[in-house]
Amino acid sequence: MFAQLNTKTVYSFMDSLVDIDHYISQAKELGYQTIGIMDNNMYAAYHFAQKAQKAGLKPVIGAEFQLALDEKDVPIQLIARSSTGYRHLMKLATKAMTTGLEHKDLIDYQEDLAVVVPYQEDLEWLDLGLAFFWGVSPKSPIKDYDRPTLAMLSVRYFDSSDIESLQVLRAIRDNVTLREVPTIRQEESFLPHRVVEDMFQQSHPQALTNLEKLVEPISYSFDSQLKLPRFNRQMPAYEELRKRTEDGLKQKNLWTKAYQERLEHELAIIHRMGFDDYFLIVWDLLRFGRSRGYYMGMGRGSAAGSLVAYALDITGIDPVHNKLLFERFLNEERFSMPDIDIDLPDIYRSEFLHYVRDRYGSTHTAQIVTFSTFGAKQAIRDVFKRFGTPEYELTNITRKIGFRDTLTTVYERNLAFRQLMNSRPEYQRAFAIAKRIEGNPRQTSIHAAGVVMSDDELTDNIPLKSGEDMMITQYDAGAVEANGLLKMDFLGLRNLTFVQKMKEKVLADYGVAIDIASIDLEDKETLALFASGRTKGIFQFEQAGAINLLKRVKPTCFEDVVATTSLN
Repeated sequence: MFAQLNTKTVYSFMDSLVDIDHYISQAKELGYQTIGIMDNNMYAAYHFAQKAQKAGLKPVIGAEFQLALDEKDVPIQLIARSSTGYRHLMKLATKAMTTGLEHKDLIDYQEDLAVVVPYQEDLEWLDLGLAFFWGVSPKSPIKDYDRPTLAMLSVRYFDSSDIESLQVLRAIRDNVTLREVPTIRQEESFLPHRVVEDMFQQSHPQALTNLEKLVEPISYSFDSQLKLPRFNRQMPAYEELRKRTEDGLKQKNLWTKAYQERLEHELAIIHRMGFDDYFLIVWDLLRFGRSRGYYMGMGRGSAAGSLVAYALDITGIDPVHNKLLFERFLNEERFSMPDIDIDLPDIYRSEFLHYVRDRYGSTHTAQIVTFSTFGAKQAIRDVFKRFGTPEYELTNITRKIGFRDTLTTVYERNLAFRQLMNSRPEYQRAFAIAKRIEGNPRQTSIHAAGVVMSDDELTDNIPLKSGEDMMITQYDAGAVEANGLLKMDFLGLRNLTFVQKMKEKVLADYGVAIDIASIDLEDKETLALFASGRTKGIFQFEQAGAINLLKRVKPTCFEDVVATTSLN
């Protein structure tokens, strides 16, 4: 029974046209029961495994890296044989994308990993100091191999009509014209299960038997239990949170029965839900920012309903006085992670990240990866450029594509664009290829705000890669949270930079120190500015829709302003 394992996906950037969803649906149509992926990273591993299992297919997680050995780079393919092997693969993938994979790393984490070396005659000398398979294809030599063989067929596209698109992708990757890219000669299409099995039965039947034995017992389990970081190992978080919140209310002169009862109620729920450390960490991060003179946001969203957050100065609005509901923020009947965005001036975000990394550990914190995709304009520009289209023509084409357009919608709705695409045969070819790659990932980027934190080493649960300010996850935000890890949003806002710089300038020019927290929320002149819609540059009130609504509502008190932003 053949299992397709050596599949490069679109996450082998610009070297494959195989997207995960189409791969899984096509595999079912072609008669596969077991499929795998083998990128040079683990970006797609978690989502692939989840989607394959949901579709009734057995997923096999693998990755291919270069191993430096005797001054030669040897390609090795690693296949996770169990959950333990999967965890070891994450460790090795992290090594490969940080310091580089070394032979010692492979020895240390070999348990429950199958090691495959694609067979080449000039590698017959190879001795890894551990068991490995020669990966063979139907075209590999028929001979007696010195090690067990494994049936491996490389797949990078679905059918032969994709070959030119792949060639263009490689031209984009290498920043050359289409004429300068070597012609693709190797057949790497996704063939029906029965066809591939027959090919191996005729050429390498033992490799097929070995493959069946390898994949038959493979299964994975993923730990989705919460793995919140610890704030202080010297004192139980519940006790420290109680002490800090009680002290906070006393400092605000709010130590009355109503506040004590509300605090007791919130602390009990937070403790039962296991979020004591979370509140202490948010408090610590805001304390650090304010100690450095950063103008940190005063809390927004449902967190404003928490007295615990107010007592810790995480938020700046008294929820008891303003009759705000804690249950909107945390509710035992609807389990969800607390979500307190930490807003800070954008010019200080890098320093803030350094504190998080140094305080909680470089292997326990990381920024979160995102994937930039080929948008309509980017796909047109990249593809047409490979066909030699001059810049002035590219500009003429792309200016016809709107911000929200896809290549399909602009072709259907814009007559001038459609006529231009049909005006030349090379435009028609290039447009078809641009449509084929539109939406595929082009490269990695970094989540604008997201940072993940964990009590465990992050690589026990997710793979990482190198970054500038701190490590970066190989998994996106959805996969990070699905693995039980805490994602926090540190949002660098230009608005807060403006406010801080204005405050500093008023102090420097006029000698007036403005205490922002003590500004009167019912100031009539300010409310009049809101009522007249003069709110350009004010967060959540600078867009046309919000301004028009303000002019209609004409707020006369702070609660009207709150209602307006909620309505908007």
